[in-house]
Amino acid sequence: MLRQAGGLKRAEPDALEDLILMRGLRDFNWPKIVVDDRAIFLGLIADLFPGIQAEAQVDLKLQERIHGVSKERGLQAEDGFVLKCVQLDEILVVRHCCFLIGNPGCAKSSVWKTLADALTVAGIDTIYEIVDPKAVTADELFGCMNPKTKEWKDGVLSTIMRDMNKNNGPYKAHHKQKWIILDGDVDPEWIESLNTVMDDNKVLTLVS
Repeated sequence: MLRQAGGLKRAEPDALEDLILMRGLRDFNWPKIVVDDRAIFLGLIADLFPGIQAEAQVDLKLQERIHGVSKERGLQAEDGFVLKCVQLDEILVVRHCCFLIGNPGCAKSSVWKTLADALTVAGIDTIYEIVDPKAVTADELFGCMNPKTKEWKDGVLSTIMRDMNKNNGPYKAHHKQKWIILDGDVDPEWIESLNTVMDDNKVLTLVS
């Protein structure tokens, strides 16, 4: 949130800091709050910043690109869909990892694919790999050590990340965004090992 507030301050250096902080706190957390709790959240914001009202900043150029990409993909660029694409982009500016959670058929895949194409149109070339974490074992997903030879064998994720880092295969230096999409049910069997990767440590600590 502080990163987002810093970006807002640089965009509007003359704005009041309380307004910038309120906007950053509200806009960054809004997409992560379920609908039933949003009224409570707005009440907390009003208590923390009494009398302060701020319109959300809108990236009109990004919205236009999302509209264009949506039409090319045969999708309806409804306001709610465009908003989710914009919110995902805003989160990825300050976080290197996030979750898209929802029922099947609620356009989760369409949101991130549309955003990826919109970023590519903007000159931010984006490439991605899709992995089903439930289709393989934990050792096959992350890699494992051979107990007899003590040799390390890369898993699916470590192989993809290594190739992305070294620009091997389809991953080139001009790809400014390289995403790994873990498309599957979230459960402790695979997500626990990614906790330290997803936070600011960015280190893989295996449960084993």
